[in-house]
Amino acid sequence: MNQKLVKMMLKYQDYKHLLCQTNNGKNFNLWGRSTIGKTYVIQQALLKDTSCEALYLALDYPFDIDSIFLAISMGFELYASASWQQIVQSLSSGSNKLLVLDDFDRLHCSTDDLSSDLSKLKMLANLDNLSLLTVSRQPLHYFNFQSFADLFEDFQMDESNTHVF
Repeated sequence: MNQKLVKMMLKYQDYKHLLCQTNNGKNFNLWGRSTIGKTYVIQQALLKDTSCEALYLALDYPFDIDSIFLAISMGFELYASASWQQIVQSLSSGSNKLLVLDDFDRLHCSTDDLSSDLSKLKMLANLDNLSLLTVSRQPLHYFNFQSFADLFEDFQMDESNTHVF
């Protein structure tokens, strides 16, 4: 039996809100069930429409958490050998930036030192000129990331705020 691939896109007003906020340095967790089109919206629209310098990272298996932090520094054209504090300081200057961490809900089971990893990401989430956009299947507080989750606005993508094509 042939199944038609269904693509969902955020409705204009919701998409415009997400785009405006990420351009203005706000942090979002875009969440909703799998196959609803979150990644499609990010890759096909948001990354093309944002006025920020953007870096997209998918935390898909297999991945090594240290390589994520290396990819962040290299993706924003910083020195890989610099300390994390120096990288954060460099990211805090200059134009607005957008960091997308897709499949973020996979992070919580990938490392033995999660608190250190979240601490590093929290430094980024506190920057005024960098938007951190996480994409997951659930709100961040479901993963016991409370102090980290407090820096984010949850944005649920579902049938009420999308159209199908």
